[in-house]
Amino acid sequence: MEKVSRRSAMRAAAAGAVAISPAALVGTATGAEPKEPKLWTLEGELKLHPKVIYRYYIVLLGDLECALYGSDHSREPDQLARVQLPDFVRVRGVLGTAHHTGGTKENPSPFPPGWTLYMDVHEVEALKYDLGPKPQPGLK
Repeated sequence: MEKVSRRSAMRAAAAGAVAISPAALVGTATGAEPKEPKLWTLEGELKLHPKVIYRYYIVLLGDLECALYGSDHSREPDQLARVQLPDFVRVRGVLGTAHHTGGTKENPSPFPPGWTLYMDVHEVEALKYDLGPKPQPGLK
């Protein structure tokens, strides 16, 4: 076995560090890159909220409501403003929850305390559904 001097070992280590450092600077070798948030898809009837906590919401499964915000969590998303109401839509975005405290004694809120399901919308697609009255069986 050949003896390695301390000087040659230090040179080899320095050469290895120089070869590794560009990958470490780019972040390819770390494996700690932030993940993209998961985009969820919801379909339902788009409506306007009569009050001001959130402007747009979608009605799911008859009575479940989900507030809709812009992708930057703005209250006036441009994509939803272009949809002519009432309409059924398919939205994709990041889901979240927010707690409303119900206000304070000095500044009471008309809304009771509770949790809100919301989505920061990234994509909107209007769906083709007939919102007119449904035909009754047996009528001509």
